[in-house]
Amino acid sequence: MMLSRRAALHSLTGLGLAAAGMTASRAQGKFPSQPIKLIVPYPAGGPYDGIPRVVTQFIGDKYAWTFVIENRAGASGLTGILAAKQMAPDGHALVITTSSTHGSAPAINKGLRYDPYKDLDPVILLGEAPMALLVRSELPVKSVSDLIDLLKKNPGKYNYASGGYASQHHLASSMMLYKSGLPQDIAAHVPFLGLAPAVGALVQGDVQFMFTTTGAVAQFIENGRLRPLAVSSRTRSNRMPDIPAMTELGFPDFNIVPWCGLAAPAGTPKEIRVQLNGAFNAALQDPSVKSRIAALDYDVRGGTPEAYTDFFVADIKQYTQLTSATGIHQKQ
Repeated sequence: MMLSRRAALHSLTGLGLAAAGMTASRAQGKFPSQPIKLIVPYPAGGPYDGIPRVVTQFIGDKYAWTFVIENRAGASGLTGILAAKQMAPDGHALVITTSSTHGSAPAINKGLRYDPYKDLDPVILLGEAPMALLVRSELPVKSVSDLIDLLKKNPGKYNYASGGYASQHHLASSMMLYKSGLPQDIAAHVPFLGLAPAVGALVQGDVQFMFTTTGAVAQFIENGRLRPLAVSSRTRSNRMPDIPAMTELGFPDFNIVPWCGLAAPAGTPKEIRVQLNGAFNAALQDPSVKSRIAALDYDVRGGTPEAYTDFFVADIKQYTQLTSATGIHQKQ
């Protein structure tokens, strides 16, 4: 039987649509179907770059997934976040979020050009770095309460360092003063361009105390030149189990820590984010991954996307309260 030209075209079109449907079905059923681009909104080097490289290497070896890490540094993470929010929400584009981009910046920077709640979908909290409150060993204090009493009795006499204005080091000291009922100027803040010169100033005696991650100061704690009084996280650090958390010392809800997480462009299907979450959780439970991340001065975390959402929402809330109380704002 002869087919008319119209019938033949209709038949071919139907076959084409069926084939396209089968291809789409296969594409939807297999993830990932191409290399996954992971944007790091900071320069190469440092924990925000190192942690995703460690974790994706494990996932690549275990699941044969391919990751392409792209460093898009600039404006304290803003450049990379803005690039990520514009990418296709299909799971093949991810971005590292941090205690700055999804913690302090939304509270401090009123001109932020992204919505931390709506522009990205959470995947997982990768890790956090509890900081230690350190004093010079010559300072006559053995506890946080001793330090607070010393500052009360000597307003304006002592200084504290940070790795930069509105850094987590700065904000932790500011939060301690705020929650102690002390004015912000009872001790002078000395911001440095980076953590190394700030630690150097503390060791040399130019400042008397500061909050910092411990990797850069471990040798000075070991030789007794610096004394740790507390850690800045809600619970004790895995790497400093003998040092009390600020929450144990009369500072409820104190949790000022550098951290990093993973997010995807808004609209990424939940089932894909769940699959990504499972792969990253598996990596974070591996002993070798934990060890390599610990070497970067971080403790691994993990958990569900919902738990990560709760975490960063609480982080923004505490910084918003601090900003409202102290007037700390983003310097232009």
